[in-house]
Parts: sequence; structure tokens; C-alpha cells
Amino acid sequence: MGHSITALIVAEQFDEAAATEWDVAGTPIGQGLRLIHINAAYAAYQQHQRGAGTILGAPDDFDSRFPREGVLADLAAAVTTRTPPTFALIMTDYFGGEGRQWATAWIDGGRVPEVRDINGALQVLGVHATKGMDEFDTVGLSRHRSTPDALERYWDLCDDLGI
Repeated sequence: MGHSITALIVAEQFDEAAATEWDVAGTPIGQGLRLIHINAAYAAYQQHQRGAGTILGAPDDFDSRFPREGVLADLAAAVTTRTPPTFALIMTDYFGGEGRQWATAWIDGGRVPEVRDINGALQVLGVHATKGMDEFDTVGLSRHRSTPDALERYWDLCDDLGI
């Protein structure tokens, strides 16, 4: 079975009205965090529509599909009502036990450069692994195996806009 998601992970209070405005849902996961599924098309579309021009830092060797649009920091700030925001951006691509993952984390708007994997990002967000489990499994990320189909429409929206 595969595991292929791209998502923001946020803590703090979650503003449902802001989430609705941004066309996202915040799924509660463990230890007070919320998972916000996105995809590359969602990030590109929001960057274009909101006129954002900034780029988030990510290691150069990360997969080219890893979102780098600065508008994602705006999304994290909006749904947590925290500026500058604290959040993680994660991506997995596994099938049949083979694959990779990428993650970055920001504290108060500044990227934590040593974070490169999901467990490290979750640690930055304050996750404490349960005995016998890693942070990934402690918060239940293994239950979120794919990006919701509702995000697929952003590929067409990007095509319509030529982005």
C-alpha cells in the first residue's frame, strides 16, 4: 500500500472560518496538531490568486514537487491566527515500502534548517513519541495515506490560468 501526501501541519487554535476562506480542512491528528492536505497545484493556484511572490526556503535536493510557495506561510498564519506562523510542510511518496519523505519546519516564520524529515518536523512542533513508536506514528500520520480527491480540481484551475 502507498503513502503519498503533501500537507501542512499546524498547532495552536484552528480558525475554521479562515480554513473555509482558504478552501482547506484541518484534520485533527495527535498531540494537538492539525493536518491540512494540499498539493502542488493548490499551492501554485493560491500563490497566483493572492498575488504572493515569496518563496519558502527548502533544501535544494528536495523533490521538485515539494511546494515552495510563500503563500503557504500565509495560509498557516491565517488558520492559526499566529503571525509569523509556526508550522511544518511535509511530503511523502512511498509505495510497497520503497520511497522517500521530505519535511521542513518554521518557528515564528523562520525555517529550521536542520529539519529534513517528518519526525524532525514533528519534534519541532512539540510532538513527543509514544514508547515503541516514532513521531509519525504517534500522531497517526500513517492513517492519512493519500491526498483527498477534492484537491484534484486545482490542476484544472491552474491549467485554465496557464500556471
